[in-house]
Amino acid sequence: MRATAGSAAGTRERAADLVDDVVRRGREARDELARRGQEGGAELARRGHQATGAVGRRLEQLERRLAELESRLAESRAEVEAERPADSHSQVEDQESEDSG
Repeated sequence: MRATAGSAAGTRERAADLVDDVVRRGREARDELARRGQEGGAELARRGHQATGAVGRRLEQLERRLAELESRLAESRAEVEAERPADSHSQVEDQESEDSG
């Protein structure tokens, strides 16, 4: 019995060491995942801010371009109106009224 008791104690000690190792590795893995999660979240936030800035800049460009096109259209319409004979203005206005109504 004494011979097996020593062997059993050694086995219990090795099993306890293995469990301790598993627990330690589990904690390390948990800590690593938490760290990666925080880094990933920070990276997503950074990219989101960059994308928002890029979209804002693009929107400003589009707004400027739209204003430019609207201005050109207004100038073009004014030129066309200026070139028309006086009696055709009333016909065009009548047609525009019919088109919008």
